[in-house]
Amino acid sequence: MDKQDTHPEIFNSLLKQIYMIRIKIVLLGILLISLSANGQETVRVFQGRRVPFKSQKILDLSYSNLKEVPLVAQNSDIEILILDNNNLEKLPSWIGNLSNLKVLSVRNNNLSELDSRISFCENLEQLYLSGNKNLAEIPGLSFCEKLVILDVTDTMIDEVPGWVKLSDSLYYFKFTERKKSQ
Repeated sequence: MDKQDTHPEIFNSLLKQIYMIRIKIVLLGILLISLSANGQETVRVFQGRRVPFKSQKILDLSYSNLKEVPLVAQNSDIEILILDNNNLEKLPSWIGNLSNLKVLSVRNNNLSELDSRISFCENLEQLYLSGNKNLAEIPGLSFCEKLVILDVTDTMIDEVPGWVKLSDSLYYFKFTERKKSQ
């Protein structure tokens, strides 16, 4: 008899803990990649020997010189979508159909606006938009009740939007405050 069969609740609890640790490691990897991309170094990702859990759906299309998001990203099972350092000018309208999306990172692209349908990503927890220098506003994301992190540093957004002030779920809103000319 398998140990897994003897104590299923312990086994399932351990699996959940390992899954959460894996997500945190992936997010830390996103941060490390972002930091090293600012210099002259070549950005590389090392895929460890561990096989990700079947329930974990990550699509990393960073540094792919994309002008638009490919249809392969339209998979509603995707939980983490990384589109950093491309040439994207807008996100597709179908982005709101990604019902399981938890993390969306679109750092260092050419976004000037964000489609309001992104607010239909009801499981979205983290949204990274930093480095989109022409992005001047973001739509109200009040339907994203699980959104806890929103990063808009190095964009044209230089103050806290009203809907952010009223959000009960948002924990971390990061923006670049500019000095007002007098």
